[in-house]
Amino acid sequence: MTRKPFDPSLAAGGLFDKAASPAQSKEEPNVPAAVGVSALSLLIRNALEGGVGTVRVIGEMSNFRAVQGHWYFSLKDANARIDCMMFRSAADRSACKPTDGIEVIITGQVTHYPPQGRTQIQCAKVELSGAGDLDAQFQKLCLELRGMGYFDESAKVDIPAMPMCIALLTSAGSAAEADCLDAARQTFPSTKIVAVDIRVQGAQAAQGIANAIATVDASAKRLGIEVILLVRGGGSREDLWAFNERVVADAIHNCVTPIVTGIGHESDTTIADLVADFRAATPSRAVTEILPKREILHEQLAALSRRLSRAMTMHYERARGRVDLLARSRGLIDPLTGLSIHHNRLMRSATTLVHAMRQRSNRREQLFAGSIARLAKVHPVSRLRTADAKISAATATLRRTGQNLIDAAHRRIESLSRTLEAVGPMAVLNRGYSLTLNSAGKPVRAADSLRVGESIETVLADGQVRSVVDRIAPSKSTSAIPTMPSDGGSLDSTL
Repeated sequence: MTRKPFDPSLAAGGLFDKAASPAQSKEEPNVPAAVGVSALSLLIRNALEGGVGTVRVIGEMSNFRAVQGHWYFSLKDANARIDCMMFRSAADRSACKPTDGIEVIITGQVTHYPPQGRTQIQCAKVELSGAGDLDAQFQKLCLELRGMGYFDESAKVDIPAMPMCIALLTSAGSAAEADCLDAARQTFPSTKIVAVDIRVQGAQAAQGIANAIATVDASAKRLGIEVILLVRGGGSREDLWAFNERVVADAIHNCVTPIVTGIGHESDTTIADLVADFRAATPSRAVTEILPKREILHEQLAALSRRLSRAMTMHYERARGRVDLLARSRGLIDPLTGLSIHHNRLMRSATTLVHAMRQRSNRREQLFAGSIARLAKVHPVSRLRTADAKISAATATLRRTGQNLIDAAHRRIESLSRTLEAVGPMAVLNRGYSLTLNSAGKPVRAADSLRVGESIETVLADGQVRSVVDRIAPSKSTSAIPTMPSDGGSLDSTL
């Protein structure tokens, strides 16, 4: 077979102008004129946009990525795949959370992107497959439960300020469980966590969650559980649907133990969140929201310690002020002065009493003398006898009254005397103390007021002792003051 000669007009897809080629002298029949790539791309784009236009396509999302807010992904089924994109303005308005593997329905324009030669769908809307039915079920159950008071604040229970035992209801080994345990160790490690394994998605997940809540609530007092955490990691609406079931809402509403939920991401809201006593944005936030912060507790403890220290200092200062005031009181500094005051008061009372008795006696004598004078003027014997009887009775009454007054005065004087003796210097001396007088006869109040060689007199209960000072040794501290000897010795320093 003979090789044909090279034709430059056929190279690169026929982009060369055939008229400029000297090797081809005439055009072949039924061959269209050559066009540029840009022109062909424009033809494809116009054909797709004009012939296909807006479409709604259902398929599985894959290879999702976001670039500067724009969405890029593929939509596929068992036999085909097509590229899709969504501008940021439309993506920001979308309620769907794009994730590889979810089934979605897209609404958009079929178009051709010439710079990359890509046929794709420019999406205006992305929604989950079956989302309309799920939304209707969600709204219907919300209205029903709201009417029954499940969402009312009055139906919610207060969360303990410092729970020491928490039941964690989630899938064992899941990321949500790991996040919660790690957050608990970092926030307040002394809190006990009781992990309860539950299914968080699937056909039987809702009933399992409700049974777990009821079982933990029934055993809460015995186990010391104060709060129940119901948590799950993120996922699609279908993945989280177990937490939107009526049986779970009933279990949470009937639970006596406070329930805190942390389901999905911050933007996910389930019926379980609405019925729970407290809803956290994420599983780890559910732990950190209810556990006390160690730093805050340390600050509170430090503040209480400072308040206690200030209160103790103020109490000590007030007590010391009272002691200083009492130490400066005249009665403690000079007890003889206080005794003299009481003695003078007693003597004044005694003098007043004796004076009153004398006045009363004088008045009685005057009355008696008047009665005698009046009787002397009456001559009848009967009146004299009557008067004599009255005089005798009055005299006896006067004597008894006077004697009673005198006895009462004596008793009062004796009582005051005993009181005076009990608080007087002799009572102190009788208890084993002594009083030291200097050469001038005045009490010695300080060791440095004496001089070596000075004559002093020590007054005891049963006598006096004269001595001469040969040494003065001041005490170094109050602990050097000797105690009262058992045999009634003196407290005087060795002189």
